[in-house]
Amino acid sequence: MHLRDLELAEFRSFRGLALAIDPAGFRAVGPNASGKSTLLEAIAMLATTRSPRTSAEREIANWQSGHDLAVPPYARVRGLFERSDRAHSIEIGMSIDEGGQKPLRKQIRFDDRAVRAIDAVGQFKTVLFSPDDVDLISGAPAARRRYLDMAISQASRTYLRGLSRYSRVLEQRNSLLRTFSRERPSPGAARPTEELMFWDSELIVSAVDVIAERSGAIGALASGAKLHYSRLTGDDSLELTYVPNRFQLPAIDESPSDWQRPTQPLRQAISASLAAALATWRAEELRRGVTAVGPHRDDFKVVVGGVDIGRYGSRGQQRLAIIAIKLGELELLQDAAGEPPVLLLDDVLSELDSTHRSSVVAMIATRHAQICVTATDESDIGSSELGHLPILRTNHGTVRSFDQI
Repeated sequence: MHLRDLELAEFRSFRGLALAIDPAGFRAVGPNASGKSTLLEAIAMLATTRSPRTSAEREIANWQSGHDLAVPPYARVRGLFERSDRAHSIEIGMSIDEGGQKPLRKQIRFDDRAVRAIDAVGQFKTVLFSPDDVDLISGAPAARRRYLDMAISQASRTYLRGLSRYSRVLEQRNSLLRTFSRERPSPGAARPTEELMFWDSELIVSAVDVIAERSGAIGALASGAKLHYSRLTGDDSLELTYVPNRFQLPAIDESPSDWQRPTQPLRQAISASLAAALATWRAEELRRGVTAVGPHRDDFKVVVGGVDIGRYGSRGQQRLAIIAIKLGELELLQDAAGEPPVLLLDDVLSELDSTHRSSVVAMIATRHAQICVTATDESDIGSSELGHLPILRTNHGTVRSFDQI
């Protein structure tokens, strides 16, 4: 799988761009705020339909967009990519209400047909490393859940559908709980018990799908991440552990290759554990008006040598762990798709010493994938091992090609 052409219109600093991309990828060099990270953001957005850099996608539209045409601000990204079956196109257009009263309108087209986001995610696959990803390990659980959801959704359409269904059920159940919270019934009262019975059942059914694939994907991801971390550091003790919130996760006996097809006994065990947890936390849910148990509150942690490096690891250790996890993610998606995704590496070598910098370059240079890597310092990506990658120079929303660093 590789991206052939990228087109941007009013996308951050790019007023207009039509860029042909080599099957091998590229090395993009430029100062901060020159647009090199924007190139990777746009490519990653083609895979997930969402920006990996901001949850406020209104920021993507160039601040001058629409003025000349007297239309609301807008932005567009389009990509033509080769997949094992044939060439495909994907396009995302965004229109923004200047008054800020209406939500952002997003239109998605796959092979020139209007489609829903749920049908576009994962058609084109990418793995992105950005400097902010180091905070995945040390930051809030919500960021780690978002990372898992983005990665697994590209690999598994059943997961994406299950996650969408779970979100809808959770919203309905929370709405009912808020009503009861205002009325303050006792936990054993007949009405809340009877009315919540249906939504408990719906929540459990949809949650099992999400939890089973999440925990299985973590197992598969951990296997690759451990190997890559060992090659980078000589330490083979890295572990990824799924951490359910307020319920017990049953022992998982599937091999990593089976993570997309959880067994019925495992699903039944997760279902029973969730049902018991919901009963245990019923009083708190009625008091607070929110669902206290489920994958929307779960987490995962990264452990090296038995120590949670999110709490006690150094910045460099966390950075190497994330690089290892991202390489594991690449293999996870490759196994699911039968071909490698595009690897996007934004300033991956900064904050690393020369030894680890050389190790990372050696590891990414041998990937059988299209590689798009950026740097502010030309020497970071001037290695002969990356010499097969064409060079792009970015500057204030423009891109120029060069033969050498």
